[in-house]
Amino acid sequence: MINPISSSGSRWSSEDAIFVRQIMEDLADEGVNEITCICSAQSAKTLTMLASLAWIIAEDPGPILWVTSNVQEAKKFAKSRLLPLLERCAPVAAKLPVGRSHKMTCELYFPGAPLIICGAESEASLQSTPFRYVFLDEARSYPPGAIEMVSQRFASYTHNWKKFIFTTPAKEGDAVHQSFLAGDQRHWLVPCPECAHEHEMEWGDDTTKGGLHWDKSPDTYDEERGQYRFDALQETIRYDCWNPECTHRWTDTPEDRKYISSHGRWVARNTNAPSNSRSYTWSALLPWWRGWRTQVRQFILANKALEWTDYVPLQSHMNETRGQVWTDKLKFANDEKYFGKRKASYKSLEKWEHEVRRFMSVDVQGKGGRHFYYVIRAWGLMGRSRLISHGIAYSWEELAQVALTHTVSPDNVVIDSGAWAPEVYKAVVSSGYRWKAFKADDKDSFRSDGLAWLYSKTAADPAIGTNQQGKVRPIDLYMWAKYGVRDRLYAFLHGTIGDWQVFDDVAEEYILQVCTWDQRTRQNRYGTEYQEWYQKRPDDHYCDCEQMQVVAASIMGLLTMPEELPLFQSEAAESHTGEESYDESDHSPRQAEDAFEDA
Repeated sequence: MINPISSSGSRWSSEDAIFVRQIMEDLADEGVNEITCICSAQSAKTLTMLASLAWIIAEDPGPILWVTSNVQEAKKFAKSRLLPLLERCAPVAAKLPVGRSHKMTCELYFPGAPLIICGAESEASLQSTPFRYVFLDEARSYPPGAIEMVSQRFASYTHNWKKFIFTTPAKEGDAVHQSFLAGDQRHWLVPCPECAHEHEMEWGDDTTKGGLHWDKSPDTYDEERGQYRFDALQETIRYDCWNPECTHRWTDTPEDRKYISSHGRWVARNTNAPSNSRSYTWSALLPWWRGWRTQVRQFILANKALEWTDYVPLQSHMNETRGQVWTDKLKFANDEKYFGKRKASYKSLEKWEHEVRRFMSVDVQGKGGRHFYYVIRAWGLMGRSRLISHGIAYSWEELAQVALTHTVSPDNVVIDSGAWAPEVYKAVVSSGYRWKAFKADDKDSFRSDGLAWLYSKTAADPAIGTNQQGKVRPIDLYMWAKYGVRDRLYAFLHGTIGDWQVFDDVAEEYILQVCTWDQRTRQNRYGTEYQEWYQKRPDDHYCDCEQMQVVAASIMGLLTMPEELPLFQSEAAESHTGEESYDESDHSPRQAEDAFEDA
């Protein structure tokens, strides 16, 4: 096999390149047609492609197409990396064309192996001449459809064609990711020198025994400023064996990193893949020349940026350093850690001994046709609750059936009327005035008799805007203080109050939406710090449903300590007597509670 030379003139040693040896062997295997590699940046992917190209020209020539992201990149690549390597590789240099008509920047006509370099935006280049070999370099930057288009270039070669995709990954589900999933999905397994346990080179986290770890202690972390001391931190970075019974660890030294690069084997995860389709993935932990200290620092800074809703550094870290596809759920990795503590092992339909009330809260949506996000939650005293069900209904009739199926009394169905008030009011009337209309108000609380409440009851005309306006019995409209309720839900999510539970296999979309709103610390021009709410993703329908659950539980006194219930019911609320008026200045928590109780 050719021992290629990099554009800098340094040779690969067998120790450096051992983890790409299998890829080079796939190149020479006529039974392999597709090779997809998604990996970290600066980890030998382009050099592996160049070595493959040199072998093809010297040993098994055929028409070759090399695709970059655009024409400008194609010219730059040809001058700075491609030509210098080909000129330094003796077997290839002997075949290098001399005449100007056969040696141009993006066209090199080797004997039996014409090499064309083009940009992915050039449809003519991707659609025209058939090629036996196609190299797709950094394919994540290609315009939509380019990878599919170039895959049609092998019509003249029925069995001995090759398609190479070498790239840093981008987003989950894109064309590059699909190509990787279609292959046999090979991962590098490294044996521990002490226990011989084999494991994949994965990062891990603070919940795993193995993987990349570092110490967070007074020596490495300034608690007051919330900052790591990187010089001290880097001395604690190590990679731990995944075997629970083994204490071996690799340190961030060239010797240990070279062991990882040179001792291991590729293992396929997708054994159902076609035998002619290979795919590989690796992170920056695998190439020995990529130190771990920089990677750890990048990760810590990316997580800090994520606290301020800037997920781009974390996305770059996952793609460029870990060699993993990006999925939007990673924006909320920190959320999932605390949310995971709210999960409990129970069956959603089993009887719960603490249940006092069961509410169904509904968020009405109109985009794409009328549909309804709903959450059903059982509540006990002192803020205990557990999720029963969540989902989407597509008609009022289906919504009523969901409530019936989950044994939710019509009196305990609460619906957001903010955007679709007339329609919601009509549904309330159709339920026999048993469903409840809710509406958020931009308040921290409602004040009444010197006390702060999360809600207030007023009235609404269900026939507003029609010729029956003013002639129909009004419905109860429950106003709730958006910011105060959001604070309360935030406390439930973080476990600082109550016992707020979800079942183990709750849907990921539910988690992402419920954790949409978060708090961050801001500073005004006078240097005073304050807390600010910010939204991390556009969809928050399940969050709205859970906030209305908090309101309903508050109305029923389920968020209050039992010994305080008499005070809540008599002294605080009994003062609301006399005739009801429905202007916003009159807030009547007791009457709101009575409406639920009477029902």
